[in-house]
Amino acid sequence: MSLSLLSLAQLGLGIAALTTVVMAAWSDLRTRLIANRLPAILFALAIPCHALGTTDWQQALASGGSALALAVIVFLLGYALWRLGGVGGGDVKLLVAATFLVGTGGFATLLVGTAFTGGLLALLYLVVPTRLPLVGYHLDAVTAATMTGTGEAVARPGIPYGIAIASGTAFAIVPTLPLIIG
Repeated sequence: MSLSLLSLAQLGLGIAALTTVVMAAWSDLRTRLIANRLPAILFALAIPCHALGTTDWQQALASGGSALALAVIVFLLGYALWRLGGVGGGDVKLLVAATFLVGTGGFATLLVGTAFTGGLLALLYLVVPTRLPLVGYHLDAVTAATMTGTGEAVARPGIPYGIAIASGTAFAIVPTLPLIIG
């Protein structure tokens, strides 16, 4: 069975988006940082995804507009949580970009997948905190300012939540991809 050009484009964009979130998850796992370019790429991929997912430009604008409005709401909530020290800035940016990508139709799946995977990561952290590379130490503005007399920084453990966001994004994207084998 051959795929149409539209289906190939949708598949290519989906694979590019999945690759981007996997790179973000890997970066978060290794360094506890998510490079700004990765959420930016994901955000940019969302624009043609919204355009290709509809039959006309009015639907594309409505789909993209509602996804953008939802992403703004997620940003405002995420920004507040970041300011309170509850989440990392890279996690907020990645979640906002993923929200824009999946739109209103995939947002619930994104959240459920992210929460489920985040819960598993937290359980792993509680069960074997010293044996997992998932648990690193990172510095934020507060801990970096609290240096000991010997120059060592006081750090707190962190869970690379970019893994959970990438997983939730995959849960939302994969079912929407066109099938290669029919």
